[in-house]
Amino acid sequence: MFDANFAAVSPDLSQALHIGLRVLHFVGLVLGLGSATLLDVFLVRSRHRPVTPALSELAETAGSMVTAGLAILWLTGLGFLCFYAAFDPPRLENPKVWAKIAIVMVLSINGFFIHAVVLPQLRASVGCVFLSSQTPQRQLLFLSVGILSGVSWYAAMLLGAVPQLNFVVPAQVILALYGLVLFCGVCVASTLVRSPQNKELSIPCRTDLPV
Repeated sequence: MFDANFAAVSPDLSQALHIGLRVLHFVGLVLGLGSATLLDVFLVRSRHRPVTPALSELAETAGSMVTAGLAILWLTGLGFLCFYAAFDPPRLENPKVWAKIAIVMVLSINGFFIHAVVLPQLRASVGCVFLSSQTPQRQLLFLSVGILSGVSWYAAMLLGAVPQLNFVVPAQVILALYGLVLFCGVCVASTLVRSPQNKELSIPCRTDLPV
């Protein structure tokens, strides 16, 4: 643990550490957000299209990049907590910090589910439509996973990009709004799954897809 008086002795070093953490945190956020967005778009566009080996590989790569982004977020997030404890303890009382940590925890659990269930199912769906060949319950589950991923990544980005929320909005309010957006997204997904057009657009499996 850093000496609490070290920041006063060497302000340049503490500032350099803070800038380094911010840059790395931004890299993790961009990597995860961009890859998650790509994966979500792929999931939606593949609702009624046969999955090709190339698209399956693209989804696997995007999933790995999301994992890398999450790992960087966790490392830098823990680094920020240590930095605040050493140099700026009042920042640990910022409700926005703890709301963001809760959202990143949700992202981590969702990411585990994507790698354990969604991506293996995607690999098994090469030559078939990804979602239309699933039961309505699994369609809703997979769409909800994509919605959770997208909403959570963009929520994390907004929390980091809006300093005006610091020490102003309680964590409970932030998480309640986050949960409300998720609920609305799942409701939209449920409507799509139940629509008559969803059943009519199903495409049978194909075995002649290019690699």
